[in-house]
Amino acid sequence: MDVQLAKGISLVVFLSVFSHQGVFAETPIVRFDMPAVVPAVETSASSGHREVTVALPLSSLIVDTTRRSGSTPPIDHLLVKCATRDQHPVVGFLPKTELETDYAGPISITQKRETTDNIGVNVDGSYHPFGGGHLGADSSDKDSDASQFTKHAPMQAVVASGTTDRGRGVYFKLRWTAQQVLEGEKIFQVSFAVPTGWRGGLVDVTVVAKGTNKPLFGDEKLLDIHTQQFVVAVHQEKDAKAAEIAMRLAQLDHRLAEMSRDNSGGATLADWIRKTLIPMADRKSQDDRPAHWYQRVIGGTADPHTDKEIAKLPMPVRVTVLDYADASRKLTQ
Repeated sequence: MDVQLAKGISLVVFLSVFSHQGVFAETPIVRFDMPAVVPAVETSASSGHREVTVALPLSSLIVDTTRRSGSTPPIDHLLVKCATRDQHPVVGFLPKTELETDYAGPISITQKRETTDNIGVNVDGSYHPFGGGHLGADSSDKDSDASQFTKHAPMQAVVASGTTDRGRGVYFKLRWTAQQVLEGEKIFQVSFAVPTGWRGGLVDVTVVAKGTNKPLFGDEKLLDIHTQQFVVAVHQEKDAKAAEIAMRLAQLDHRLAEMSRDNSGGATLADWIRKTLIPMADRKSQDDRPAHWYQRVIGGTADPHTDKEIAKLPMPVRVTVLDYADASRKLTQ
Protein backbone atom coordinates (compact mmCIF):
# COMPACT_ATOMS: atom_id res chain seq x y z
CA MET A 1 0.00 0.00 0.00
CA ASP A 2 1.25 3.46 -0.83
CA VAL A 3 2.68 5.27 2.21
CA GLN A 4 0.82 8.52 1.51
CA LEU A 5 -2.46 6.62 1.08
CA ALA A 6 -1.92 4.78 4.36
CA LYS A 7 -1.24 8.07 6.15
CA GLY A 8 -4.38 9.57 4.66
CA ILE A 9 -6.54 6.66 5.81
CA SER A 10 -5.03 6.82 9.29
CA LEU A 11 -5.77 10.54 9.48
CA VAL A 12 -9.39 10.03 8.44
CA VAL A 13 -9.86 7.25 11.02
CA PHE A 14 -8.27 9.39 13.72
CA LEU A 15 -10.45 12.38 12.93
CA SER A 16 -13.58 10.21 12.87
CA VAL A 17 -12.77 8.69 16.27
CA PHE A 18 -11.83 12.08 17.66
CA SER A 19 -15.06 13.62 16.44
CA HIS A 20 -17.10 10.70 17.76
CA GLN A 21 -15.49 10.87 21.18
CA GLY A 22 -15.84 14.64 21.26
CA VAL A 23 -19.61 14.41 20.83
CA PHE A 24 -19.98 12.09 23.79
CA ALA A 25 -17.46 14.02 25.89
CA GLU A 26 -19.53 17.18 25.46
CA THR A 27 -22.85 15.52 26.30
CA PRO A 28 -24.08 16.73 29.71
CA ILE A 29 -25.58 14.39 32.30
CA VAL A 30 -29.32 15.07 32.69
CA ARG A 31 -31.59 13.61 35.37
CA PHE A 32 -35.28 14.22 36.03
CA ASP A 33 -37.51 13.61 39.05
CA MET A 34 -41.27 13.76 39.61
CA PRO A 35 -43.46 12.73 42.57
CA ALA A 36 -45.26 9.40 42.40
CA VAL A 37 -48.56 10.78 43.73
CA VAL A 38 -50.16 14.23 43.35
CA PRO A 39 -53.62 15.53 44.31
CA ALA A 40 -56.20 16.76 41.81
CA VAL A 41 -58.06 19.97 42.67
CA GLU A 42 -61.63 20.33 41.44
CA THR A 43 -61.97 23.59 39.52
CA SER A 44 -65.48 23.30 38.07
CA ALA A 45 -68.38 20.89 37.76
CA SER A 46 -71.46 20.43 35.58
CA SER A 47 -74.20 17.86 35.16
CA GLY A 48 -72.14 15.78 32.75
CA HIS A 49 -68.57 15.96 34.04
CA ARG A 50 -66.16 17.57 36.45
CA GLU A 51 -62.99 19.53 35.76
CA VAL A 52 -59.95 18.72 37.88
CA THR A 53 -56.53 20.39 37.73
CA VAL A 54 -53.27 18.59 38.38
CA ALA A 55 -49.96 20.32 39.15
CA LEU A 56 -46.98 18.25 38.00
CA PRO A 57 -43.64 19.47 39.43
CA LEU A 58 -40.63 18.42 37.34
CA SER A 59 -37.11 18.70 38.78
CA SER A 60 -34.18 18.79 36.34
CA LEU A 61 -30.54 18.24 37.27
CA ILE A 62 -27.96 19.03 34.58
CA VAL A 63 -24.29 18.25 35.12
CA ASP A 64 -22.25 19.99 32.42
CA THR A 65 -18.85 18.30 32.40
CA THR A 66 -17.43 20.59 29.70
CA ARG A 67 -17.65 23.85 31.69
CA ARG A 68 -18.88 25.63 28.60
CA SER A 69 -19.32 29.38 28.53
CA GLY A 70 -22.49 31.06 29.72
CA SER A 71 -23.51 31.87 26.15
CA THR A 72 -23.71 28.16 25.25
CA PRO A 73 -26.48 26.30 27.13
CA PRO A 74 -25.84 22.65 28.06
CA ILE A 75 -29.12 21.57 26.41
CA ASP A 76 -31.30 23.11 23.72
CA HIS A 77 -34.80 22.43 25.07
CA LEU A 78 -37.03 20.13 27.11
CA LEU A 79 -40.06 18.32 25.69
CA VAL A 80 -42.71 17.18 28.19
CA LYS A 81 -45.76 15.11 27.20
CA CYS A 82 -48.51 13.91 29.53
CA ALA A 83 -51.93 12.25 29.32
CA THR A 84 -54.20 10.32 31.64
CA ARG A 85 -54.24 6.55 31.34
CA ASP A 86 -58.02 6.69 30.81
CA GLN A 87 -57.63 9.26 28.00
CA HIS A 88 -59.70 11.98 29.67
CA PRO A 89 -59.99 15.16 27.53
CA VAL A 90 -57.66 18.07 28.27
CA VAL A 91 -59.57 21.30 28.92
CA GLY A 92 -56.71 23.58 30.03
CA PHE A 93 -52.99 23.76 30.62
CA LEU A 94 -50.23 26.07 31.85
CA PRO A 95 -47.79 27.48 30.89
CA LYS A 96 -49.10 28.72 27.57
CA THR A 97 -46.95 29.59 24.57
CA GLU A 98 -44.66 32.52 25.41
CA LEU A 99 -42.46 34.67 23.16
CA GLU A 100 -39.41 36.60 24.33
CA THR A 101 -36.55 38.57 22.84
CA ASP A 102 -32.96 39.21 23.85
CA TYR A 103 -33.43 42.95 23.23
CA ALA A 104 -34.56 45.31 26.00
CA GLY A 105 -36.89 47.27 23.72
CA PRO A 106 -37.78 48.04 20.10
CA ILE A 107 -34.99 48.58 17.58
CA SER A 108 -34.51 52.15 16.24
CA ILE A 109 -33.07 52.55 12.74
CA THR A 110 -31.84 55.85 11.29
CA GLN A 111 -31.12 56.27 7.59
CA LYS A 112 -29.30 59.42 6.42
CA ARG A 113 -28.41 60.47 2.88
CA GLU A 114 -26.37 63.54 2.02
CA THR A 115 -25.43 64.84 -1.47
CA THR A 116 -22.98 67.71 -2.05
CA ASP A 117 -22.08 69.32 -5.41
CA ASN A 118 -19.14 71.77 -5.68
CA ILE A 119 -18.11 73.75 -8.74
CA GLY A 120 -14.98 75.94 -8.60
CA VAL A 121 -13.10 78.02 -11.14
CA ASN A 122 -9.78 79.66 -10.36
CA VAL A 123 -7.64 81.50 -12.93
CA ASP A 124 -4.31 83.19 -12.18
CA GLY A 125 -2.45 85.17 -14.80
CA SER A 126 0.64 87.33 -15.06
CA TYR A 127 1.22 89.79 -17.92
CA HIS A 128 4.71 91.22 -17.87
CA PRO A 129 5.39 94.09 -17.60
CA PHE A 130 1.82 95.16 -16.78
CA GLY A 131 1.37 93.04 -13.63
CA GLY A 132 -0.77 90.07 -12.54
CA GLY A 133 -4.45 89.22 -12.16
CA HIS A 134 -6.74 86.70 -10.37
CA LEU A 135 -10.19 85.49 -11.36
CA GLY A 136 -12.19 82.98 -9.22
CA ALA A 137 -15.71 81.49 -8.94
CA ASP A 138 -17.20 78.90 -6.54
CA SER A 139 -20.64 77.22 -6.32
CA SER A 140 -21.87 74.71 -3.68
CA ASP A 141 -25.12 72.70 -3.53
CA LYS A 142 -25.86 70.41 -0.54
CA ASP A 143 -28.88 68.08 -0.23
CA SER A 144 -29.49 66.21 3.07
CA ASP A 145 -32.23 63.63 3.70
CA ALA A 146 -32.68 61.72 7.01
CA SER A 147 -35.37 59.25 8.11
CA GLN A 148 -35.86 57.33 11.37
CA PHE A 149 -38.19 54.46 12.21
CA THR A 150 -38.64 51.74 14.84
CA LYS A 151 -39.25 48.03 14.29
CA HIS A 152 -40.11 45.17 16.62
CA ALA A 153 -37.27 43.16 18.06
CA PRO A 154 -37.01 39.56 16.78
CA MET A 155 -38.99 37.13 18.98
CA GLN A 156 -38.46 33.46 19.75
CA ALA A 157 -40.66 30.92 21.49
CA VAL A 158 -39.25 30.14 24.93
CA VAL A 159 -42.34 28.06 25.81
CA ALA A 160 -44.53 26.27 23.28
CA SER A 161 -47.51 24.22 24.45
CA GLY A 162 -50.58 22.59 22.97
CA THR A 163 -52.71 19.46 22.85
CA THR A 164 -51.95 16.08 21.29
CA ASP A 165 -53.96 12.97 20.40
CA ARG A 166 -57.07 14.99 19.50
CA GLY A 167 -57.16 16.77 22.82
CA ARG A 168 -56.43 13.70 24.98
CA GLY A 169 -52.87 14.77 25.81
CA VAL A 170 -50.77 17.89 26.15
CA TYR A 171 -47.16 18.83 25.43
CA PHE A 172 -44.78 21.51 26.70
CA LYS A 173 -41.60 22.58 24.91
CA LEU A 174 -39.25 24.78 26.94
CA ARG A 175 -36.18 26.35 25.33
CA TRP A 176 -33.03 27.36 27.18
CA THR A 177 -32.43 31.09 26.66
CA ALA A 178 -30.64 33.97 28.34
CA GLN A 179 -33.80 34.66 30.36
CA GLN A 180 -34.90 31.07 31.01
CA VAL A 181 -32.79 28.37 32.67
CA LEU A 182 -34.17 24.84 32.47
CA GLU A 183 -32.37 23.48 35.51
CA GLY A 184 -34.33 23.29 38.76
CA GLU A 185 -38.07 22.81 39.30
CA LYS A 186 -40.80 23.67 36.79
CA ILE A 187 -44.54 23.37 37.45
CA PHE A 188 -46.91 22.15 34.73
CA GLN A 189 -50.66 22.43 35.27
CA VAL A 190 -53.13 20.34 33.31
CA SER A 191 -56.93 20.34 33.65
CA PHE A 192 -58.91 17.24 32.66
CA ALA A 193 -62.63 16.62 32.18
CA VAL A 194 -63.44 13.55 34.30
CA PRO A 195 -66.68 11.67 35.10
CA THR A 196 -68.80 12.74 38.03
CA GLY A 197 -67.77 9.81 40.26
CA TRP A 198 -64.04 10.08 39.47
CA ARG A 199 -61.68 9.61 42.44
CA GLY A 200 -58.31 9.24 40.72
CA GLY A 201 -56.21 7.54 38.07
CA LEU A 202 -52.80 7.43 36.43
CA VAL A 203 -51.02 10.08 34.34
CA ASP A 204 -48.23 9.07 31.97
CA VAL A 205 -45.46 11.67 31.64
CA THR A 206 -42.53 11.55 29.21
CA VAL A 207 -39.64 14.01 29.48
CA VAL A 208 -36.98 14.37 26.77
CA ALA A 209 -33.88 16.58 26.93
CA LYS A 210 -32.74 17.70 23.48
CA GLY A 211 -29.20 18.85 22.74
CA THR A 212 -27.14 19.94 19.76
CA ASN A 213 -24.65 17.65 18.09
CA LYS A 214 -21.70 19.59 16.67
CA PRO A 215 -19.63 17.15 14.61
CA LEU A 216 -16.24 17.99 13.20
CA PHE A 217 -17.76 17.88 9.71
CA GLY A 218 -21.33 18.51 8.63
CA ASP A 219 -24.24 20.52 9.92
CA GLU A 220 -25.39 20.85 13.50
CA LYS A 221 -28.22 18.47 14.47
CA LEU A 222 -30.52 17.91 17.43
CA LEU A 223 -30.28 14.66 19.37
CA ASP A 224 -31.97 13.10 22.39
CA ILE A 225 -29.65 13.45 25.39
CA HIS A 226 -31.89 11.77 27.93
CA THR A 227 -35.44 10.39 28.00
CA GLN A 228 -37.31 9.47 31.17
CA GLN A 229 -40.86 8.21 31.70
CA PHE A 230 -42.95 8.67 34.83
CA VAL A 231 -46.24 7.20 36.00
CA VAL A 232 -47.94 9.64 38.37
CA ALA A 233 -50.91 8.50 40.44
CA VAL A 234 -53.55 11.23 40.75
CA HIS A 235 -56.24 11.27 43.43
CA GLN A 236 -59.03 13.58 44.44
CA GLU A 237 -57.86 16.23 46.88
CA LYS A 238 -58.59 15.57 50.59
CA ASP A 239 -59.48 11.93 49.90
CA ALA A 240 -57.05 9.98 52.08
CA LYS A 241 -58.34 6.58 50.99
CA ALA A 242 -58.02 7.49 47.32
CA ALA A 243 -54.45 8.74 47.96
CA GLU A 244 -53.53 5.39 49.52
CA ILE A 245 -54.97 3.43 46.61
CA ALA A 246 -53.30 5.76 44.10
CA MET A 247 -49.89 5.11 45.66
CA ARG A 248 -50.42 1.36 45.51
CA LEU A 249 -51.63 1.60 41.90
CA ALA A 250 -48.50 3.51 40.90
CA GLN A 251 -46.28 0.90 42.54
CA LEU A 252 -48.09 -1.98 40.84
CA ASP A 253 -47.92 -0.27 37.46
CA HIS A 254 -44.15 0.20 37.87
CA ARG A 255 -43.77 -3.48 38.77
CA LEU A 256 -45.82 -4.62 35.76
CA ALA A 257 -43.79 -2.40 33.42
CA GLU A 258 -40.57 -4.00 34.70
CA MET A 259 -42.02 -7.49 34.24
CA SER A 260 -43.00 -6.62 30.69
CA ARG A 261 -39.51 -5.32 29.87
CA ASP A 262 -37.91 -8.42 31.45
CA ASN A 263 -39.98 -10.61 29.12
CA SER A 264 -41.55 -12.35 32.09
CA GLY A 265 -44.58 -13.31 30.08
CA GLY A 266 -42.68 -15.46 27.57
CA ALA A 267 -40.76 -17.79 29.84
CA THR A 268 -42.55 -21.00 28.87
CA LEU A 269 -41.04 -23.90 26.92
CA ALA A 270 -43.48 -23.36 24.04
CA ASP A 271 -42.42 -19.74 23.72
CA TRP A 272 -38.76 -20.79 23.69
CA ILE A 273 -39.43 -23.32 20.91
CA ARG A 274 -41.34 -20.75 18.87
CA LYS A 275 -38.58 -18.18 19.24
CA THR A 276 -35.97 -20.75 18.25
CA LEU A 277 -37.72 -22.24 15.22
CA ILE A 278 -39.80 -19.43 13.76
CA PRO A 279 -38.34 -17.42 10.84
CA MET A 280 -36.34 -14.31 11.65
CA ALA A 281 -38.94 -12.05 10.01
CA ASP A 282 -41.61 -13.21 12.48
CA ARG A 283 -39.55 -12.84 15.64
CA LYS A 284 -40.37 -9.18 16.16
CA SER A 285 -44.07 -9.89 16.55
CA GLN A 286 -43.29 -12.68 19.00
CA ASP A 287 -40.96 -10.46 21.02
CA ASP A 288 -43.72 -7.87 21.33
CA ARG A 289 -46.06 -10.24 23.21
CA PRO A 290 -45.09 -9.09 26.75
CA ALA A 291 -45.60 -5.43 25.87
CA HIS A 292 -48.91 -6.40 24.25
CA TRP A 293 -50.41 -7.92 27.40
CA TYR A 294 -49.09 -5.02 29.48
CA GLN A 295 -50.74 -2.43 27.25
CA ARG A 296 -54.04 -4.30 27.36
CA VAL A 297 -53.92 -4.60 31.15
CA ILE A 298 -53.23 -0.93 31.79
CA GLY A 299 -55.72 0.06 29.08
CA GLY A 300 -58.47 -1.93 30.78
CA THR A 301 -59.23 -4.05 27.71
CA ALA A 302 -58.12 -7.38 29.23
CA ASP A 303 -60.06 -9.28 31.89
CA PRO A 304 -57.37 -10.75 34.17
CA HIS A 305 -59.72 -13.59 35.20
CA THR A 306 -60.65 -14.87 31.72
CA ASP A 307 -57.96 -13.62 29.33
CA LYS A 308 -56.15 -16.61 27.77
CA GLU A 309 -52.86 -14.77 27.23
CA ILE A 310 -52.71 -13.59 30.83
CA ALA A 311 -53.50 -17.14 31.99
CA LYS A 312 -50.25 -18.29 30.34
CA LEU A 313 -48.12 -15.79 32.27
CA PRO A 314 -45.97 -16.91 35.23
CA MET A 315 -47.71 -16.92 38.59
CA PRO A 316 -45.98 -13.76 40.01
CA VAL A 317 -47.03 -11.79 36.94
CA ARG A 318 -50.64 -12.98 37.12
CA VAL A 319 -50.84 -12.08 40.82
CA THR A 320 -49.53 -8.59 40.09
CA VAL A 321 -52.04 -8.18 37.25
CA LEU A 322 -54.89 -9.15 39.57
CA ASP A 323 -53.68 -6.73 42.26
CA TYR A 324 -53.41 -3.96 39.68
CA ALA A 325 -56.95 -4.58 38.39
CA ASP A 326 -58.30 -4.57 41.94
CA ALA A 327 -56.57 -1.29 42.85
CA SER A 328 -57.71 0.31 39.59
CA ARG A 329 -61.29 -0.73 40.22
CA LYS A 330 -61.26 0.67 43.77
CA LEU A 331 -59.82 4.00 42.65
CA THR A 332 -62.14 4.55 39.69
CA GLN A 333 -65.41 3.16 41.05
